[in-house]
Amino acid sequence: MSSHQTADSAAGNDHHDDHPAHGSVFKRIWVPFFILFALTALEFIIAFQMGSGVARTLIFLFLTAVKAFYIIGFFMHLKFERINLIYSIGIPFLFVIYLVILLLIEGGYIFRNLHG
Repeated sequence: MSSHQTADSAAGNDHHDDHPAHGSVFKRIWVPFFILFALTALEFIIAFQMGSGVARTLIFLFLTAVKAFYIIGFFMHLKFERINLIYSIGIPFLFVIYLVILLLIEGGYIFRNLHG
């Protein structure tokens, strides 16, 4: 028996206090769930209350980017990584957002010129 084992743990009677683990699980799983749920609910409210247009599209893109960064940070554990890894994933994501914005602008231009 090693020096850090007790008689209970050597006999297989490991008793752990469930309260710290419960708090940790709640914080790691349910807090991100409620934050993502609130952002999604906000998107639904905006979708039904605001008319279509550039402002609504930009709000949706911003909220989607916030949710994506939050998911990447917590569920892919990027929040705890080195800054170089964060930049190597975050900067290309910004370019993708820029591409989507440009595609929306060009798509609107082509739609206006072909249909009217």
